Formats: sequence, structure tokens, C-alpha cells
Amino acid sequence: MLHPGVGSALAVEQAPRIMFDVPAGPAAAGLNELARVGGLHLSYPYDWLSGRLLPAIQGRMTALDALEQAAKALDLRIEKQVGNAVILSPAPASPRPATHRIAAPANTAILPAIVVTAEKRPAAAQRTALALSVLDAAQLAERSILTPTDLLGHVPNMHVGQANNETVISIRGVSSAGITPAADTSVAFHLDGVYLPRPSGAGSLLFDVDRVEVLRGPQGTLYGRNATAGTINVITAKPRFIPEAAAELTIGSQQRLTARGMINLPLVEDRLALRIAMINHQQDGYTHNQGAGQPDVNDADQMAGRALLLAMPTDDLRLLLSADYYHRGGAGPGQVLIGRKDTDFLDLGTAQPYRLATNTTPSVDNALYGVQGQVDWTPGDVTLTSLTAWRADNADNTTDQDGDAVNTRTLRFYNYNRSFSQELRLSGHTDGLGDWIAGAYHFQERNNDNLDQFTDLARTQGVILRRPQRQARADALFANLRQDWTDDLMATLGLRQSWDHKESPEGVTRTLGETTNSFKPDHADWRKTTWKAGLEWQADNGRLLYAHIGNGYKAGGFSSNQIYAPETLMAYEAGAKLDWSRLRLNLSGFRYDFRDLQVNSSAPDSDGVVRTRTSNAGQSTVWGLEAEGLLLPAPGWRVEATLSYLSASFDRYPIAGDPVFRTQQDLSGRRLPRAPRWTGYLAADRSWSLEDGGDISLRGEARYMSRIFFSPFNDVPIMVAGRLSNPYRLASQGAVMVMAARLRYSTADDCYAELSVDNLTDRAVMMSATFGMEGEILAGYSAPRRFGLRIGAKF
Repeated sequence: MLHPGVGSALAVEQAPRIMFDVPAGPAAAGLNELARVGGLHLSYPYDWLSGRLLPAIQGRMTALDALEQAAKALDLRIEKQVGNAVILSPAPASPRPATHRIAAPANTAILPAIVVTAEKRPAAAQRTALALSVLDAAQLAERSILTPTDLLGHVPNMHVGQANNETVISIRGVSSAGITPAADTSVAFHLDGVYLPRPSGAGSLLFDVDRVEVLRGPQGTLYGRNATAGTINVITAKPRFIPEAAAELTIGSQQRLTARGMINLPLVEDRLALRIAMINHQQDGYTHNQGAGQPDVNDADQMAGRALLLAMPTDDLRLLLSADYYHRGGAGPGQVLIGRKDTDFLDLGTAQPYRLATNTTPSVDNALYGVQGQVDWTPGDVTLTSLTAWRADNADNTTDQDGDAVNTRTLRFYNYNRSFSQELRLSGHTDGLGDWIAGAYHFQERNNDNLDQFTDLARTQGVILRRPQRQARADALFANLRQDWTDDLMATLGLRQSWDHKESPEGVTRTLGETTNSFKPDHADWRKTTWKAGLEWQADNGRLLYAHIGNGYKAGGFSSNQIYAPETLMAYEAGAKLDWSRLRLNLSGFRYDFRDLQVNSSAPDSDGVVRTRTSNAGQSTVWGLEAEGLLLPAPGWRVEATLSYLSASFDRYPIAGDPVFRTQQDLSGRRLPRAPRWTGYLAADRSWSLEDGGDISLRGEARYMSRIFFSPFNDVPIMVAGRLSNPYRLASQGAVMVMAARLRYSTADDCYAELSVDNLTDRAVMMSATFGMEGEILAGYSAPRRFGLRIGAKF
């Protein structure tokens, strides 16, 4: 029996017996016909099969039996199976007549294949007609990716930054509108298919992960709300029916100590399995706090755990239950005061990227936890899936709002979020119709959202905001059809109807020492139909060409007692996924036309108080090009590269609030924030096999980013009180390249040791910038050069 792998549906052998009549002929054409009849998604080494002949596959049998018969005839083996997605790879040559195959050269390098669930069904990544980047467990480890922020530079046209307690993700120039706990994001973040609504939900640790899927572009039909920029889905490793365990310890700069472990236990043979994973990550802050008695910031005091139970009581029923917990304490992320209005403290030498001084003790106390259950029932040719989840996100963050040890403003956000989601979907394949999915989705969220803004260290003066019943509800119906028009031409059509409701029925907005409550209740409803239509051409030689058009939608909301409209766009995209024997090249080009793009601005609210609030820009245009490549030039060598270009600007944004001087400005024609024009990645890996069965590998990588702005004002001077001023030039990072290197030794019995250095040239890279109440400009920076030693074993 083939055991279900990571994120699998039921094993393919549970499918009914089918009549196969695949004639003898070229191997690739025969496998494609077998996959079409059997309803399989295959990935195999196309060019390695060049010139091979597949004998006829005839008779009534299951799809798996037919595939195993074909694989044996072609000297292939089933490397991995997830639902109806199967990866084939070369097996040792059998002593069959040479007429059935052409021998591959010794040490033939085979391009890796990864099964993904980006379209909510298992499929090979190279056969999925989306702009999709996938980092599996091995890639996450070799690139030292431990948090979502570490993804910066590893995915085309994606920027990830930390603005105080919030993780701000931008894909193709479109990012979160705000960084407050109650803000909605434009990038939907999912954990095993479950939507995490708050920006702080993306700040946890990536441990015992099978892969991270990044879908670039609007995902409005299958993923729904708040996915106008794209979707990130973290897929955790699932229980397997074999005993295994792993342990790892990392030590490094800033007194780093990271310990993680995993154990997988088969409780009942082929029926019940348990997997438990834990991690503890400790590190001193890399930004020194010169304030008297104040802690260094940008530290790590994090721990997390996860337990998953997989049950297969019958051959057609699969149950997966999971529970997880994450906590972060310590001083937390911090920003450096680099300027005030027109004064550049970095230029004066009074500020440095890794030094600050505060008189408010920074702290973070975040807890993310939840439970979820997935049921997959396949009584025949269809699969019914139910995904139910309950999650909590408690975020409590205190910062020195003015960024120095002289002024006395303190800001505390504390938000307690509870959410429940339920998704039901039915999927299958119908002859004459194609692959289809239909489903319904319900989401409910409640926030106890609070803000304290103190103007004295005793915390007796200032303003408090209380929103104990801020709620959101979303419901949707969706369907997606993928139909074969010819043997290699497919069409896709997706539809989704969404209904959104938000309200804040009670609260407090009050100046300390006064009794007047200026809070006003808010509520609003929206609905939207989103759709997507596309064509894809799947060639026998491992080439995929695709083009699609569709729209996206992000719900509206309210900010400072003013309702802002939903964010919508029309998206056009075309791409290609091309595999040769040693080269993989994925290309995509896109254009977005935005209406009512949600942005942050400073303006008076209905009480006349100047606050930072979310509003709508008029129109924006975004277009770009992306390329991802993988080359295996010789045995033991691997070269990876990405290159992307992005044009992203406001076509019309006539009234924007200036947070520094409190003026109104026209930003039409300015570049979108967090949207560098060029980004690139290059890595080379060389490995040597040793006589004892182990291997040594050496890896070097470089990440490039052109200039990036963290404000929609860019660096263009503005007119203030009759003179030109340009404070926003400070809120940008110039073109920068960051390099890393690793040396790894692995034994034949799965033990390993690795030496690493990150940020090899010790560059201080700005990751975020925010603005204070008195014109302060504060910036957060990535870590300086760091060394690490990682040792581990798998059992």
C-alpha cells in the first residue's frame, strides 16, 4: 500500500477499476493518455524519456495499477503520491530488451518535482497554470528561513518587512493598507488552508514545514477575501505510517540558541498516526538600546508546538486533527529614530541603524493558537472535504512612540482576536466535463481591539480607544472548472460570490482625565462576484503555456468613523513553465488595473482629531515581468536564479494626508510603497559524494533589490508653508545586495552539521519605516552579519 504523503487525499488505489486502452507508442504521449483516462496529475522527467517507447496498457484496472505497469516498463518508480498527483522518477535499470528504452548517461541529473495544493487539489507545481513559487523543507533549511520575514528576496516581486508588531507582506507592489492589529491585509496568509486574518498571524515560526506555497496575483475565486495581491500557504508536515524522529540544535551570533525536534508515531498500522513537533528560539537583540535600564530590541524569545493526528478508519475516509501554539515575548521588534521632519539624524551622525535610546520599556506578548480538523471522504468518483478551524491571536505590543529618551510618548496596542472558519467543498472528475470543484465558505471574526496613547511616562495623560466588539463575517459560494478541449489544450473558469459584513457596535474614544466619549458605532456590508477565465496548453515535452484574466476583491471597512470602499482590480497574466533535461525556466507577465486601492493617510476624523486612517486612492496600474530558473549544469552542481521587474504607480491619488507636516498632497504618478523596480536572487550549490556514503556541500547566494520606498510620497519634495521640504527621502532603502554562504556535511545515516554566515557584507537594510505624531521618521533594519552552527539528526 502506498501511504498518503504530506497533505494527501486518499490513496489513488482506492479509485474504481477503469477500462484502459493506451496504444503502444512514445513514452510521454502514452503517460499523458494514461493520466487523462485515470484522472491523474503526473510529473515525470520528460527529456530523460526522449526516444523511449511505452508498451500498450490495456484492460480494466485501477489507475494506480495502470501507472505501476507503465512505470515498470519505462524503468520509473513512484517517488511521491499525494491524492491523484504522482511524481515519477528514474529507477535502477532493469535487464529488459534495450528496444524499450534509451539508456541515460551516468549520473544523470533530474529536475526535482513538487506536489502542491495551490488550486485546492493535488497537482505537480510545473503542471499548475499559476505564477507559483514553492519552497520545500530542504530549501527552507538551506536558505536559513525560520520566519515569514526571512522569505524576503527568495520569491520574485515579494517584499516582507516588520513594522513594530506587524508583519507587512507585499506581492507585486500591493501590500497591507495598515499596520494596526485591526487592519486587513492584501496578501492572504494561510496555515494548512486556514485563513489567519490579523497581520500579526504571519509572525510565527516556520518549523516542521513540508513546504511554503506563494501564489502571486489575485486569488479571488478559490481563496476569496483579502487576496488581491496573492496568497501564502504554509503546509505543515503531516503524520505518516512509519516511525521517524528528528532533532536539531543551532547556536550563533547574538547568543542564539534554537532547538527543535519532531517525533512521528504509527499507532495503528495504516490507520492511525501521530506527529508532534516543537521549537524554542532564543536570541539577544541586535539593536542596542542606550536608554537607562532599557532592553535591546529585535530579540527572539519564541517557542511553538504542534500535534497532528491522522486517522484512516476506512479506505475512503481520512481524518486529520491538529492543534498548535506559538508565543513570543521579550522586547520584540524595534525601530530607530532616523529623522524628524527635515532633519536627517543619520547624516548628522546622531543615529545609527543598530542603536536607539528609549525611556519606555518596549515589550511584546503575542500568543497564537488554534485547533482544526479536515475530513476527506471519497465514496466513489468524488471527494467531499470539510475544513473546520477555530483560532486565537492575542497581540500585546508596547513601544516608545517618539523613539528617543527625551520625549515621553508611549503607544500600546493590544488586540484579542477570535476567529472561526468552515469550508465545505466537493471535487471530482466527470467525463466530458473535466476536473471541477464546488464549495461554500463561512468565516467569523471578533476583535477586542484597544489602543493607549500616553503623552507622559506616568501614563496619566493621553487618549484611549476601546473596541471590544469589532466583528467581521464573510460568506461565499465558489466553483471552478478545468475542462480538456483537446489532448493538450485546457480551459479554466472560476466563479465566487462573496458577502462581507463588518461592525463595531460599542466602544470608547476618550481623553484621559475627561468623561466625554466621542465613539460612534460603525457597520457596513459589501458583496462582490469575482471570476477567472484562462487557457493552458500542456505539451508532451514538459512545457506549459497559460494565460488568464480575472478580477480581485478586498472588503471595505471603517477607520476613524469613516467608511472606506472595497479594493478591486482587473488582472491579466500570461506565463510559461518550461522543463528541459537540466534546465527549468518559469516566466510570467502581468498587468493589474486597481480601483479604490486601500492606503494609509493622515487626516482629521469626525471629531477634528488628526489620526492615521485607511482610505482609498483613486486608481493604480501595476505591471511586471518575472523569471525563475533552475539549472543542473553538471553532476553535483545546482544553480538557482530569479529576476523580476515591477512598474507600480498611483494613476490618480489627488488627496493624500501628509503624516509629517499634516498637509494634503496630490500623489498621482508616485510609486507604490514597498514596490522595488528590480529584484533578483542567485544561488550556486556544489556537493561532493564521499566514500563513506556521506556528502559535503558548499552554497553561496546573493539577493538584490533596487531602491524601495516605504511611503507613497517617495522622495519628491512637497510644498509646506511656501517652501519645499523632502522628509520622505529618509523613508527609503537604496539599491542593496545581501549575500550568504553555507558549508554542510551530511552522513549516510542522516546526521548533519552546517556552518553558515548570513549578511556576509554586514549591510544595514531598511525593512520598514513609520511616522510619529511630531514628524518623527522611524526605521526598522534587518539583522547585521550573523554566524551560525547547526547540527541535527534524523532517525
